[in-house]
Amino acid sequence: MRKFSTYIFVVILLLSLTLKGEANHKVPLFLSVVIPGGGQIYNQKYLKAGIYIAAESIFIYGAIIQDQRLNDARDDLREIQLDSTQPTGSYEFLIDRYKKERNNFIWLSIGTILLSAGDAYVDSYFSECKRDIITKGDKLSVAPTYCGLAFTYTW
Repeated sequence: MRKFSTYIFVVILLLSLTLKGEANHKVPLFLSVVIPGGGQIYNQKYLKAGIYIAAESIFIYGAIIQDQRLNDARDDLREIQLDSTQPTGSYEFLIDRYKKERNNFIWLSIGTILLSAGDAYVDSYFSECKRDIITKGDKLSVAPTYCGLAFTYTW
């Protein structure tokens, strides 16, 4: 637990140092890394926030459950090894399986967090580019040509 809290502290410190330049675009990035769906909530993309919160929660929960199963299988293996008459192959198989599944859930969590952070960062840039498709003064015209029709949009 101490390693994990040290890791979180270092990540928060490094991300807070990056916020000095363009705070308006890096705040959602920072929030998405620290809080599941935080950057999407900051950008007012609530549906995306719900999806990221659900995905990150499921993957983290899966990693915790598989880690508990892994620890239980290791404890059972230690008990079985004391009694040398029983085979240990099935427990070794379970230990290997639970470890792989736990690691997969951890990688899925990390990937989801990075995807969420990137999505929040990009959304913060696109929020400045709001323009109606057709505004006053724009023209959309259709004209026949010798090959067919030509669509022209001028702004």
